[in-house]
Amino acid sequence: MLNQLQEAYNKGLENLVFVDFSNKDVSGEKKISEFELANQKACCQDVLQVINLHLRNGDYDSIRERIAALENSVDYMESLENQIKGKCGTGFYDIADSLLEKGVQAKVVKFNAHQN
Repeated sequence: MLNQLQEAYNKGLENLVFVDFSNKDVSGEKKISEFELANQKACCQDVLQVINLHLRNGDYDSIRERIAALENSVDYMESLENQIKGKCGTGFYDIADSLLEKGVQAKVVKFNAHQN
């Protein structure tokens, strides 16, 4: 039991994030990707507002440019989400495998708490 707690504690340490607000620095591999994803989402919302502004002004060339930039951002966000899901899922499977090796019945299941 103590070994399992120590392993869980060590796994928890891997997910820690350290933020240095004075230097605007974030450390922690998984959290950096999440931070970048949140940043990209905020940028996309800003670009959508700019597109609406250009639409009101009838500047269609600028709209096309912003849509191209938005498509690139969406592709980047999709890759970031896949990275985050991959890191999260791998961690769960690693924990389950280590428990199985010790004779503890464990399995990773998918459950959506926000089902309708």
